[in-house]
Amino acid sequence: MEDESPGQPVVPEDTGAAQATPPDARVDVPSSTQASEQLLDDQRSLAKPTSTRTSRVWIGFALGLVVLVAILIFILQNLTSVEVHFPGASTKMPVGIAILFGFILGGIFVFGLSLARVLQLRHGMGRLRQAPRS
Repeated sequence: MEDESPGQPVVPEDTGAAQATPPDARVDVPSSTQASEQLLDDQRSLAKPTSTRTSRVWIGFALGLVVLVAILIFILQNLTSVEVHFPGASTKMPVGIAILFGFILGGIFVFGLSLARVLQLRHGMGRLRQAPRS
């Protein structure tokens, strides 16, 4: 009898029986190394944290809180009053507040431009959907 190596399929010796096992009917048994690697891969995939909607909201909230604290620190360090002129209006306010208003107005302007472009693209897609196909 030949030496049996671990992980190799055990095939009975041919005793001259009339029924021989066809080669495609044999089942390959994975070696112990392959099985242990597969088990390790399965364990690693289970150990990886998955992102959930709640975790993304929590991270977004934490980042927003950090930004808010940074803005408050900036405003509190820039309390020197300056005169701000806007078309049709003039006022005195702290530098930090004036810059914050500038950021807010800039954000509103960019949001408006983005909204107009999205509506323009949606309108164009609607016309393409309604166009007769030839």
